Amino acid sequence: MLVKLTMLGSVYMNDENTLNELKKQHFNNYKNAIIELIKNNSNVLFDEDISSLINKPPLDSMDIIKNKFLDIAKKEKIVLNDENYNKIIESFRKDLFKFALKFKKERNDFLIKIVDDFKQSNDFDLIKINKKDFNSLNSKIKKSIKSKLIDLSEEKIVNNVNNLFTKDCDKEVINKVSLNIKKYLKSTYEKQLLENIDFKVLVKDTTLINLIKEQGERYMFTQKNSHIFN
Repeated sequence: MLVKLTMLGSVYMNDENTLNELKKQHFNNYKNAIIELIKNNSNVLFDEDISSLINKPPLDSMDIIKNKFLDIAKKEKIVLNDENYNKIIESFRKDLFKFALKFKKERNDFLIKIVDDFKQSNDFDLIKINKKDFNSLNSKIKKSIKSKLIDLSEEKIVNNVNNLFTKDCDKEVINKVSLNIKKYLKSTYEKQLLENIDFKVLVKDTTLINLIKEQGERYMFTQKNSHIFN
């Protein structure tokens, strides 16, 4: 009888250990699925959304920087050097996007740390990322991109105004054009770009929050209804 009880106890212990291992594996799968959601969300945000705002648009008519240059050139009765313009603006956009792109890893690392640091207090405790969790990160990204935008506008565009037109212009015209371009870049363009980035980020943050909630619902449904855990 003693041997039988010991064997039954051993079977019980093995079943309990197996159940705990299954629960642990289920939670790790849930956790890894959220990490994958974060990475995919950041990829779309930077590689598609923010990229579309900074990089050259598919149509010249959509190029708000070029349209502004053409407008200024028309008013000053000078002709835009298209080849030089493309080189200068391409360099500006390339450097700005390269700078912005580094925040993809920072965003991933920040959000994944929240997931990694999460500890379940019970089997039904779910991973959550809230809107307030994004505040400090998004504020830093916006501030950094704004600062870089100002620096690159000056370095790449304003300082090269004399190379943007097809004929020599007198100093007075160059100074006037430089002032107008600088004013546009520091006001209208900067404001529009940062507002559009804010909107794209907000949409992706909200999307991610909802996807994580849905993933939690799937996890919970399996936890409650799968015969493995009953």
